[in-house]
Amino acid sequence: MKKKAWVIFPLAAVLCGCSSEAAIMRSDGITLYEQKNYKEAEGLFLQAISLDDTNPSIYCDLGMNYLEMNEYEKAFKAFDTSIALKEDQQEAYRGKGLVYLEQKNYDAAISQFTQAIKNTGTRVGAIDYDILSYRAQAEAGGGFYQEALATLNALIELDVHKADSLFLRGTVYIRSGSFEKGFNDLKECADLSSDPFLDYRIYETLSELGYAESGVDFLNKIFESTEDTDSIHLLKGKAYYLLGKYANALSELAAPIKSNDPTAVLYAGLCHENLGDFKKAESVYKSFLQTGAKGRNTPEIQAIWAQCAYTQYELGDYSNAKHNIASAIALGDHGCMDDLYWNEIMILYRLGEYNNAYDKAVAYKEAYPEDDRIDAEISLMHMKIEQIAGETE
Repeated sequence: MKKKAWVIFPLAAVLCGCSSEAAIMRSDGITLYEQKNYKEAEGLFLQAISLDDTNPSIYCDLGMNYLEMNEYEKAFKAFDTSIALKEDQQEAYRGKGLVYLEQKNYDAAISQFTQAIKNTGTRVGAIDYDILSYRAQAEAGGGFYQEALATLNALIELDVHKADSLFLRGTVYIRSGSFEKGFNDLKECADLSSDPFLDYRIYETLSELGYAESGVDFLNKIFESTEDTDSIHLLKGKAYYLLGKYANALSELAAPIKSNDPTAVLYAGLCHENLGDFKKAESVYKSFLQTGAKGRNTPEIQAIWAQCAYTQYELGDYSNAKHNIASAIALGDHGCMDDLYWNEIMILYRLGEYNNAYDKAVAYKEAYPEDDRIDAEISLMHMKIEQIAGETE
């Protein structure tokens, strides 16, 4: 799921004492932030601060910008400076809560969001409902289900962020053992919208919670969309893939593949793999890697390198598999390094590079001690090395 773009809540008017030049720079910085041009926005916010370092709202904006840049320590520093300048700065406490939420430090996030709510002025506005919504996410993430339900019930009763609140309440109900209530909330959420991407998200959520079969109707609802865009074709392709209708999926994926969409390429290759045609899958992956992957480093690109190596492994082409799994590893940690290292070990073993495979298996055990599957592989490789050594004496 895509990371959420956090919303800046600028003051309606620039605080007294802020120079007009600083105000202009701040406004331009917010525009760049909204355009996701975070590096340039940072520069403008810092320039605005250099002209007026007494405006807490500029520090808030800077903190939100650092949050999007994953510069969490800098974000905390900016928010703390804002609070030091104006103790009841609601936006700063909200910002700190968002950083903690991103870091999955749910207790700290709840504390900051609660403080932000305490700093509500005489009128309740959009930012207050926004903070409550985020607090509910933190409560749900921390396993405080009853607290999350109480917050979400209030938001739904007020008809605020209703679709999002229903979605989250549905997941909370299911996690706390009330599947029927949760499923009904998710269905109501879907009924409020004709967005096929929401239907896919609901399916994904049900699948993650162990109820994939209950999400099939949401997948099928996606096919009702008549939009002719690459994003919709890709979404339908993914839905068909999940339903096991690989030929239909390949038909939908054709258009986004022409646009060099890596996710479409990945799913097309997976379709061919599931159809048993590893040669065709390899061809799909290789064609993209030779033309569309240069200079790009994303989880999808890494997955394509890895799947290309897997198809070559299945085809017995271990030399090329070794090259491609190394290319996947070289892209860095996108959340699946353990799988990549494991596959590299298996490929090296197949190539007869037993000492190399053994050394990497030992390193794997040190890095991932909880994966006890590697113990058997290490023993097997050790015996193979001893056997070869005995044969050469």
